[in-house]
Amino acid sequence: MTNVRRLLPVLAFCLSASAYAAPPDACTVITMEEINTIAAGTASKVSPRKSGNPSQCAFEDSRRAAVIVITLREVQYAAENELQYERENLEKIYRSKVKWIEGVGDSAFWLQANKSAMFRKGKLLVTVTFAREQNAKEVDTMQAARLIEARLK
Repeated sequence: MTNVRRLLPVLAFCLSASAYAAPPDACTVITMEEINTIAAGTASKVSPRKSGNPSQCAFEDSRRAAVIVITLREVQYAAENELQYERENLEKIYRSKVKWIEGVGDSAFWLQANKSAMFRKGKLLVTVTFAREQNAKEVDTMQAARLIEARLK
């Protein structure tokens, strides 16, 4: 019985740490119907790409080509600094400046060079990228980002 008492604090710590280890599943923050209203009904399958932290999901068409890819990453400290770090890296890689977007999360930007949006809500960093050329534009991507933001706590 004393061994069980010694293990209880360790078990409680492991359970509490695992509760904070993974962000929400990227496949559940937006529905297929919502994607299809933006992408004209082309998405037909949800395909998880990564689980845990980061979580990544692709909504694919009938040929298994990605229509949209969503990535969620939860950071432990200084989420705004992490967003700025990502922005700086993207601007260096693509040699292009981001466009800041108001009204999505705590802060958000659109990068035309790689046709993706990134926003922060609390400690979550979310990246939204339409792979389908017809939807790889700021309006459609930010519409999807706003739908995702509404689902996040």
